[in-house]
Amino acid sequence: MDFSLGPEALRWRDTAREFAAKVVRPVAADLDAQPDPRDAWSWDIIELADAYGLRQAPLPAEFGGSGTDHVTNVTVLEEIAAADLGIGVVLGVHWKIAQVFHAMATPDQRERHLSRLAANPRGLFAASVTEPAAGSDNFLPYTGPNGGLRTRAERVDGGYVINGVKHYISNANRAEIILAYARTGDQGITGFIVPAGTEGLRIGQVHDKCGERTANNSEIFYDDVFVPDSDVLGTPDTARQDAISAMRAGNTYAAACALGIARECFDRTLSFCRSRIQGGKPIIEHQAVGSYLADMYVNVDASRTYVLRAASEATRTEGYDPALSIVPKLLVSERTFDSARRAMELWGGAGVMRENGIEKLLRDAAIWLHSDGTNIIMREKLADLLRAAS
Repeated sequence: MDFSLGPEALRWRDTAREFAAKVVRPVAADLDAQPDPRDAWSWDIIELADAYGLRQAPLPAEFGGSGTDHVTNVTVLEEIAAADLGIGVVLGVHWKIAQVFHAMATPDQRERHLSRLAANPRGLFAASVTEPAAGSDNFLPYTGPNGGLRTRAERVDGGYVINGVKHYISNANRAEIILAYARTGDQGITGFIVPAGTEGLRIGQVHDKCGERTANNSEIFYDDVFVPDSDVLGTPDTARQDAISAMRAGNTYAAACALGIARECFDRTLSFCRSRIQGGKPIIEHQAVGSYLADMYVNVDASRTYVLRAASEATRTEGYDPALSIVPKLLVSERTFDSARRAMELWGGAGVMRENGIEKLLRDAAIWLHSDGTNIIMREKLADLLRAAS
């Protein structure tokens, strides 16, 4: 299998690299240091992502995009996340949900919602799944009566009324369109299109995270939110299965963002170890330091190879290995955290000083041990596949 990037992917990589260098990197540290997470957000960056053609890139041209494929998308996310994880996550989440929406929406829904989103340089998607009492249950999934989603959508004349609470939702307080997932009946889950500003939709606390601070996560309260039948996404009761089949590459997008951190850890630490003199020579010349750098190199190279493989396989119609929708984030997040820990150690006292940015990489890396599903749950999902195959 050839993992070399084609001309189009290389062009997008260069575009993302320029965007990261000129737009994201100069302000990332200052935004990360803001005490209030709401102040860590930058609409200027989102508007410039739109100007660079990045905001809607995976969508068709009629909706402001360029139809970029999954390999191109993960390549772009790696570049942006290397400059700042949060900005990569904002775009990665938006892309993932936009692609699910495009795959599942009716022509009328696409025209009404995607066209409006494309026209707004600040237009973003969010998807509200996680709840205070329903996190890992949604990923495994566990569907017992005492677990899973508590948010409910009750059938009424002409549509549904949603009541419930979500939290930790990426982009929620910034999104123009939120996909709300709620129980319909005993076991069914249905997706609903809820534009920002809908009556009864209320944004709560913006969560104060240790890392990924330029991406906002917040609570959402649904208080008798009416959604007309015309804004039900997909077939009622089947949202979980539909979303899984519509976005195989979602886990890989997350892994690509984590990969950006691992690459940044390696690049910056390699440069530091070449210039830092201890014991009368650059510390890279010491055997123990060299072995750490070798491990960090392997972390990046192995992670990128797996990410590209998973991205390239995501559109396969026959013979798709479902492990490729589980393993990327599990593998890459743990190798990334390992690289961040090694970087902290190799930088010594300088590593914990905020002005050097290495401690930020460790904080960002820690996010991926749980984000997009805890790694324990990813292992259990993989174990379920192995059990089913036995």
